[in-house]
Amino acid sequence: MINLGEAKKATFKTLLENNIKDYQFEGLSLLSKILELDTKTVITENNIEISLEQKYLIEKITKKRIEGMPLAYLTKEKLFFNETFYVDKNVLIPRHETEELIDCFFSLIEKENLKNKRILDVGTGSGIIPIISKKKFPKANIFSLDKSNNAIKIAKKNAAEKEVEINFIHSEIIKANINEIDYVISNPPYIKTEMLSKLSNEVNFEPKLALDGGEDGLNIIRDIFLWEKNTNKNNAKKIIIEIDENITSEVKQLAEYFYPKMSIEIIKDLAEKDRIIAITE
Repeated sequence: MINLGEAKKATFKTLLENNIKDYQFEGLSLLSKILELDTKTVITENNIEISLEQKYLIEKITKKRIEGMPLAYLTKEKLFFNETFYVDKNVLIPRHETEELIDCFFSLIEKENLKNKRILDVGTGSGIIPIISKKKFPKANIFSLDKSNNAIKIAKKNAAEKEVEINFIHSEIIKANINEIDYVISNPPYIKTEMLSKLSNEVNFEPKLALDGGEDGLNIIRDIFLWEKNTNKNNAKKIIIEIDENITSEVKQLAEYFYPKMSIEIIKDLAEKDRIIAITE
């Protein structure tokens, strides 16, 4: 039998020795989840007894972390836009860059009358984009699409937890029958296939379906444009898509081909990397 103080010391030591940068934060997060204690209690208390079963579980999960499994998959949660969302290995872990995507999207549409307007999120994953959008614009009709049924299940779980109504669609965008969409937002797979092998060990735990953009990184983005032309009849006033800096010229050229009369802008993220393509009237 050990106590919480000893468990903290051992967990921090293991994470630090294995080059986990935020070892204290991650250690506290793991212990809080495993022991079902709030973070404040884990920080301030030392004498709480830890059973042998709990000790084994702490060691088992800490081992998974040092092997590269992301913290969010171990705790089954991720803080995003100051809210906690459920995540697991079936969905991409939300990142700060997508917060910037949402901020950009909101800044472009927030002055418009969105009552009964139709917003489509393509590649919803855990559902963060449509949920936050619905909270921001409750009078808009939000549609959310993903070709992964497991992702749709997780997005529905998060929507129910946040008590928002989203229209979820299990489909590939190119095959989706939905139309009359006014605004499109997407964080699609945009990494070139050849680059996948160069990703970090942690990222390799995430679903390839949510990362692999095909040979040129444009597979899903191209499908979005084709759907918007053929099914949505170019009804969208604004299309905001997260991209990778390695596909900037290609995605801009593609957008110019599909939208020759619309404004096309590449927007940089806080790290000064090309991160968003905004297509607007």
